[in-house]
Amino acid sequence: MIAWWGWLLIWTGLVLGMLVMLALFAWWLFRKSLVALDDLSTLAEKTSILEVDDERIPPAQRSVLLSMREVLAREDARKKHRMARKIARHERRLARAKRISSVDASAVEWPASWSAPRASRESAYHGSTRTQQKKRT
Repeated sequence: MIAWWGWLLIWTGLVLGMLVMLALFAWWLFRKSLVALDDLSTLAEKTSILEVDDERIPPAQRSVLLSMREVLAREDARKKHRMARKIARHERRLARAKRISSVDASAVEWPASWSAPRASRESAYHGSTRTQQKKRT
């Protein structure tokens, strides 16, 4: 059986260990909160450029306050605008493809080796390998 002073030492050690653990956790949380506050101040500095009172920027309109007809009209206008941009982009791509692919072959000067007869081209490409094969036999 443990004497009364043994229990007192055990509980004192347990309480001191708990206090040390709580102090370490508090220090850890304090350091993390300082880092978070530093990041928050950096974020506040970066977002300060967004606080512009410009008349060109239209105020946000909440669809909840509008009638259904106005919401649908705005959505249809947005879809028509997107479709018009899509069609214009498609036409620009087609025009570019036609410009790139329409080359007048008669106006281009081709290398002389491309217009040589087939036999001379074969000898130019395969001549070295044929001579090597003849030397082996």
